[in-house]
Amino acid sequence: MKLLARPIVSSLAAVAVTTFVLWLLRDTLTVANTSLIYALLVLMIAVRFGSGVSMWAAAACFLCINFFLLRPFYTFIVADPREVVDLLVFLLVAVIAGQLASRAKQQASQLEQSKVVEASDQLKTAILHAVSHDLRTPLTIIRSSAENLMQLGDKLSPDERHELVESIDRESRALNTMIGQLLDMSRLQAKAMPITLDWNSLEEVAGDAAAQTYERLGVKRLKLKFPEDMPLVRFDYGLLLRAVSNLIDNALRYEPENQKIELRGQTVPGEARLMVVNHGPPIPQDQREVLFQPFVTGHGGQLGLGLAIARGVVEAHKGRIWAEDTAGGGTTFVIALPVEREAQPV
Repeated sequence: MKLLARPIVSSLAAVAVTTFVLWLLRDTLTVANTSLIYALLVLMIAVRFGSGVSMWAAAACFLCINFFLLRPFYTFIVADPREVVDLLVFLLVAVIAGQLASRAKQQASQLEQSKVVEASDQLKTAILHAVSHDLRTPLTIIRSSAENLMQLGDKLSPDERHELVESIDRESRALNTMIGQLLDMSRLQAKAMPITLDWNSLEEVAGDAAAQTYERLGVKRLKLKFPEDMPLVRFDYGLLLRAVSNLIDNALRYEPENQKIELRGQTVPGEARLMVVNHGPPIPQDQREVLFQPFVTGHGGQLGLGLAIARGVVEAHKGRIWAEDTAGGGTTFVIALPVEREAQPV
């Protein structure tokens, strides 16, 4: 407990100084402005002292916003019901940011010291980017839908209420997926992703990925084409399924409605390949490599981690992944895994 005392005191002091500055500016700043500033403060505290201290800081920030910056001032009563949602959203963001930053720091602190420092810096940058961009969109939609339910209530038709609840559920799932991707990326960059190698079939992985896509969309958007002599390959089934699913999700954004994405198998000397064939707009040659970097804007303007995670998973299996032109137009993503001598055809 003594070891935590000094970090907690330092963190509360930082909260107090920040609160004083925001109190001086409270007539010019909005609640959203102050919430983002406090969220950034909690994130920095989590990076510096860990999740336990960041939880104290998040609670202190939550109380300070309520007491000093929301009307009526100097009371814990909130006059505007919408600001209750603001407070709850802030607390959610602060807790998520603190947990992500702390976990990323713990993972990056393991494996040679020079690599640890570099990985830690990359993780901090990625998490800051996620908080300021990718996490903000679903949280905004959740907040606005919750506000409509609170304010309009019985004035809404059952269909309208159902639509708002569906929106909250959908965006919550998107938020959960994003957090999972952040954790996956942090494990991959820290080389802490556990891998269980076993003999598996690439065709089976492609089939399961296609089935998951059908369950999610309700329509068949993929077709499979694998030769009969495809060999078994040693890989972690769950991780490779995740990588293939990420490639499919990316390809679906650009696939014309009247065509289907193709999942193909191919064997070349020393490698077994799984290809995700898209028939949409081609990717310029100079953009193909950067697409696999985390949080880089691609040819469709998308920010995300899906392709970066796919690359990390494949490279962790000593494999290769790249993008190439599709014959007739489009882009094909290729996963190539090494074939061992003991491999036999399926």
